[in-house]
Amino acid sequence: MTEQKKNTIITSGIAVLAVILAYCFRIVGRGSFYPMLFSYLRSFIYIGLFAAWGFSVRQRIVQKQVCRFMTVTAVLLIIWMVVRSAKYFIFWQPDAVRYLWYLFYLPMLFVPMLALLIAMSLGKPDEYKFPKGMSILWIISGTLLLLVLTNDLHQFVFTFPKDAAVWTDKNNGYSIGYFIIVGWQVLCAFAALVIMFFKCRVQKGRLHFLPIVPMLLTIVYSVLYYAGADWLLHLFGDIAAFQSVMYILTFEFCIACGYIHSNSRYVDLFASSVGTSAEITDKDFTVRYAAVNTAPISKETIKKAEQSPVTMGGLTVHTMPIDGGYAVWTEDVSALRDIKEDSELLADELADRNEILRYEYKREAKRRKVEEQNRLYDLLRSATQTQIDRIAELTKEYRQISSTDPDSAKTLLAEIAVLCSYIKRRKHLTLLTDRDIKIAETELHRAFNESLQTLKLLGVRSSLYVDESLSMLSGKTATAVFDFYESVIEADILNLTGIQVSLIKANGLRLSLNVCCKADLSALVSGDGIRCEKEDDEEYQHLVFEAKEGDRK
Repeated sequence: MTEQKKNTIITSGIAVLAVILAYCFRIVGRGSFYPMLFSYLRSFIYIGLFAAWGFSVRQRIVQKQVCRFMTVTAVLLIIWMVVRSAKYFIFWQPDAVRYLWYLFYLPMLFVPMLALLIAMSLGKPDEYKFPKGMSILWIISGTLLLLVLTNDLHQFVFTFPKDAAVWTDKNNGYSIGYFIIVGWQVLCAFAALVIMFFKCRVQKGRLHFLPIVPMLLTIVYSVLYYAGADWLLHLFGDIAAFQSVMYILTFEFCIACGYIHSNSRYVDLFASSVGTSAEITDKDFTVRYAAVNTAPISKETIKKAEQSPVTMGGLTVHTMPIDGGYAVWTEDVSALRDIKEDSELLADELADRNEILRYEYKREAKRRKVEEQNRLYDLLRSATQTQIDRIAELTKEYRQISSTDPDSAKTLLAEIAVLCSYIKRRKHLTLLTDRDIKIAETELHRAFNESLQTLKLLGVRSSLYVDESLSMLSGKTATAVFDFYESVIEADILNLTGIQVSLIKANGLRLSLNVCCKADLSALVSGDGIRCEKEDDEEYQHLVFEAKEGDRK
């Protein structure tokens, strides 16, 4: 037999002996041998028993809501015994005795209601709370109690003879309010009984029906008591003591069956705990309860773990303060330690691999950058290779005559400036076209304007007109128009004396050139989009280049 079972048997034995002793004092108190003394002793026994039970409940019950209900029940039972003792043994004034009698209904109304609430809480989680709608039970019980306490005003509960000089519980009758109160008591007790029955029947074993027995006895006793059974009044006439003991017995059976969660079965819990490593110690770190096969832990280690977890070998010791001592448990971290080591090795391997990948990425990015630069260089060079070769020739010729023929050298520099202007603007247009970016009309306007400005170095008269309705152009169209213009001025650049440029929007983009030079420019006509016109009596040649969006000319 475990120490816990011994303590339970001893406590239960003391309670049973106290009830038997109080009953014996009731029998003795009926005689003439110190009746008042034995009546007081009987009341003190019950009050002490109920108070001890109330303190025990607060220590044992885990579910906070049930703990509050049961504590209030213990307080109400103590009040019931105190009021009963005051009514029969202290006060003799009729009004005081009558109101003490009315106060009987404080526990008589609220204890059955609390029993119902506790029955509804059976099997619920420890933090369970009732919905707000359940407050109707408190309202009904409070209203009925108020009717009892104000009975002198309306006699809705108890009636008294009109000619009675004193109103007492010896000459009273009953009104409809009394039967409502009795019905409410029976209803709450019966509802608690039904709820307990349905919650008990789903359990296995005969002991799980024990909470029903005292509750059923309470209902039967109440019915017989109010019916006025003489034998009952003679043997168990103290309704306060009998019902109080039955209520306590019901709650204790609920605790014993596990319906009301308590912390009084640690020995059974730890004795059946296999595969866990938990302990409970007192304030001096002495082990009081320990799970099966728990590895011994020194007091010094437990003390250190109170501040922070302590790792020893492959176990981590944790300590948490609880009421009256400490909860100690260990956590097997050997697997976690192995995982940590593997993770660290993997992290190092991944770091090395990431470094290699980062180096390869940088090298690949550099290679792609070089390739892109080479591609753009080839693209730009292919677009202006003719002009670049021409500038090389002019530069070589300039070096040869710069000192002997300054005028011709100046002309060569002017021609080089015209070609450089074209190369600069053409490369800009090429980059925009390669990126598939729309080109604004102003960009093409600046290209033509810069080229015409450099032609002035050769003494070429020029004018430029750009249609304001032009907006955004495709890069291919702008490039084709500018290339045609360049081919015209390079056809006879040394003999070019005047040029008029006009850009208008007409079914695409139309470039009109009026060119004054000696060379015949009709050779530049190729395709339907180019026209060349010249009157015999005019020195200007008129060329038209029509480019639709997307042309490559």
